[in-house]
Amino acid sequence: MSEDSDNEILEMLHTWTRSLSPELAAFIRGLGTLEPDIRPLIAEHIHDYDEILPSLLMADIARWTSRTARENADPAVRLDPLLTRLEQAWGDGQNAVSDLIATSFVENVYDQPEVVRLLGPKLTRYYRIYTGQAHADASEKRPIPKVVKQIARKLRRS
Repeated sequence: MSEDSDNEILEMLHTWTRSLSPELAAFIRGLGTLEPDIRPLIAEHIHDYDEILPSLLMADIARWTSRTARENADPAVRLDPLLTRLEQAWGDGQNAVSDLIATSFVENVYDQPEVVRLLGPKLTRYYRIYTGQAHADASEKRPIPKVVKQIARKLRRS
């Protein structure tokens, strides 16, 4: 891809991420600037859906990661910038970005040992919980939102 088309993709990304929560938008924009091979995935995603659907886009990135891990002689070096960024973005595991990474990345690569072995400690911990190899601590469980509790109470009354 040329620098002009890369810039066009990044501009498209900026336009479409305005409709996302600020933290998700910043995370996705960051992925587009971090990894040149992800830019075409983003452009194709926008072309196909006329918007950014974070879960679907992250699943595409997970598939790209799996393919890249299989096809590279040294996948750790090739994928380190992306996997380091995912590890950093995980934060405390209690935010929209970590939810996206968990459900649309880790849960899409859980059966790809060439990727799993490259995950950092936070993503590995989630992988182990997801696959039943570990149990979540109380601090790792997201609190149930007040509105969900209210709905549950209302449904029990019906």
